[in-house]
Amino acid sequence: MSLTFIGDVHGWSQRLDAVVAQAEGQLVLMGDLIDRGPDAPGVLDRVRALCEAGKARCLLGNHEYAMLRAVGAPSITLEADPGWFELWRDRHGGKAVLKSYRADDARTLRRALGADLIAWLARLPWCLEGEGWIAVHASLRPDEPVAAQLELLRDGWRHLRDVPDHLYDKAHVLEVPPDFPEGVVLVSGHVPLPQVHISAQRILCDTSGGLPNRRLSGVIWPEGRIVTS
Repeated sequence: MSLTFIGDVHGWSQRLDAVVAQAEGQLVLMGDLIDRGPDAPGVLDRVRALCEAGKARCLLGNHEYAMLRAVGAPSITLEADPGWFELWRDRHGGKAVLKSYRADDARTLRRALGADLIAWLARLPWCLEGEGWIAVHASLRPDEPVAAQLELLRDGWRHLRDVPDHLYDKAHVLEVPPDFPEGVVLVSGHVPLPQVHISAQRILCDTSGGLPNRRLSGVIWPEGRIVTS
């Protein structure tokens, strides 16, 4: 059956609606739902509703990771970290989220998001797997066995690193590990490209980067047809 991989939405709800309207099968979102764009609440509400209805699955992106490090997540015993708040606000585009939720600091944002939404974000998986595909937000490391990496990613928060490679790495995005299984494609977002990259073992589908005047892209798989906002 077809499914549609969708790149990083970054708070642009109209772009998301345009791609979803053209999508086929279940949606698989690459994460980075928030930051930079003007409507993080609308995007989070839409994606959460789609996931809870069984119509979508969504990865944790590095932008959700950073915000959760900033505001904390009691459901996974994650304490709010002031250093991460500054990093998220100033380097990840978090000011757009603060503005959209009318919040000034971690405490007021935590209250505006609400405990249920924070817990939902904290439950987002660090990897997704299906027949013939594996999705991670950024990449897999080329110097570690794939099976060992996937074992860690299936319970990502337990193996917390300050800057997790699988969410942040840009150096190896065009690579797949040497032991990556044949006949399987590795799918990611994270790195904004001028157009979707599709090869036998790699799909990169972030063409927006959350920037103005850019298009959000989706890839209908296994056909390989590209849809854009």
